[in-house]
Amino acid sequence: MDALVEKIKDFLAKNPNSKARTICKEIGADKKAVNSCLYANLGSYFLKEGVSPPLWRNFVKASPSGSSSIRTVCSDS
Repeated sequence: MDALVEKIKDFLAKNPNSKARTICKEIGADKKAVNSCLYANLGSYFLKEGVSPPLWRNFVKASPSGSSSIRTVCSDS
């Protein structure tokens, strides 16, 4: 995986629903490179919401059963 993808994924893990401009400023990368990376990996690593400006977040793949891999355990103590 590309180093820029990793930087963006790390940033979005802590700051979901961020604008590309914010991502650029925070990771210290060129806006053109960040936008190219986001759109090239749309649906595989990143998701966008909205149009102007789009907000970006990490793509989380569901498990084969259709549920997320995060599980909450509760006890009746």
